Amino acid sequence: MKNNSTEVIQDSIDKCNNSGGGEVIIPEGDYIIDGLILRSNVTLNLKKGCHLIGSGNEDNYILRKGPFELNKNNTPISGLIFAKNQTNISIIGEGTIDGNYRKFIYPNQDEELHLKFYKYPRPMIIYFENSSNILLKNFKIKGAPFWTVHLVGCLNTEIYNIDINNEMRMPNTDGFDIDRSKNTYIHNCNIITGDDAICPKCTEETSKYGDCSGLVVNNCKIKTESSAVKFGSSSFGNFVNCKFTNLTIKDTNRGLTFQLRDPGNAENILFENIKITTKHYSEDWWGSGEPIFISILPRSIETDMTNHYINNVIFRNIECYAENGIFIGSENDNMINNLLFSNIKLNLMKKTHSKIMFDLRPWKGVDKIEIDNLDAINVMNKNDYIIDGLKFHYNKID
Repeated sequence: MKNNSTEVIQDSIDKCNNSGGGEVIIPEGDYIIDGLILRSNVTLNLKKGCHLIGSGNEDNYILRKGPFELNKNNTPISGLIFAKNQTNISIIGEGTIDGNYRKFIYPNQDEELHLKFYKYPRPMIIYFENSSNILLKNFKIKGAPFWTVHLVGCLNTEIYNIDINNEMRMPNTDGFDIDRSKNTYIHNCNIITGDDAICPKCTEETSKYGDCSGLVVNNCKIKTESSAVKFGSSSFGNFVNCKFTNLTIKDTNRGLTFQLRDPGNAENILFENIKITTKHYSEDWWGSGEPIFISILPRSIETDMTNHYINNVIFRNIECYAENGIFIGSENDNMINNLLFSNIKLNLMKKTHSKIMFDLRPWKGVDKIEIDNLDAINVMNKNDYIIDGLKFHYNKID
């Protein structure tokens, strides 16, 4: 393996940017890197057989000052490949970026179901903020120690044919975190990871970037020990006009999830032509095998969710093989409205009318609730939702 290649690659990126832009080609080989800064009008081309390997020395990665997620968490974050305030940036090619997650966990955990780590947060593999006209295409990512791709306040991003293969026992290894970004198109990707695969977010410290809107996800395959798609749990802004189609979701703790826990809303969301198989893993992972989980609950006693809502969500042509039913829950009336379930096929893998636990973390310190009678649709409060145009079929196991 070559010595640390950060300086020579960064020098090539800087020269390319200074000369007006172009392509930086990384040939076949193994390259240890610390943090790289991607600059405007530069394409990083990872040729087949190229392996960029994170050094694991976070002090040398690119730092973004805190806070992170919550304003009270004055914690910095870092990225292996970093861009801020840039435009026309790309990473393409058939190479691989390796996050080298083992550098961030305790040794001798071969039998652990949920790996223990040194600190939170840990480095993200790709962190782009306030950047536009972004293309991520064809390359592979593996071994993320934390969130894999985090887009904060970005505009016009295409993510095509990206293969993410993370250690499934590794916590916090979200695939794509779309944080207050707009017009993001993710398609033809394969995602295997421990935590949420595709996660629209509105973190508190990024409020200046507004809402998360125009997210389109199509033709992706997902396997994860958490949620395949999850809105939240950071929901300090609004999620608007998002579309998820032609997804294959396999062996996930949850399928399609709304986990709004902060004062934000979700509106005009479509899920269509999706196959879901759930599998309940250890209790360290949020979820209880629900194919569809819709919830809006205050994170803490201090959280004010007055006048916040989930509205106009369509589930159409969804086929589920699940260890739990669909869950709908909120604390107050009229917080969840205008849900359409059309041509939903649910094969329950547990007996109906039996007791079942639902995981509601994080919610005012409450972890779980028990419902006496498992059914196709389970609700916390019979008066807190409206379902329009219900067309529902399921195969029950008695």
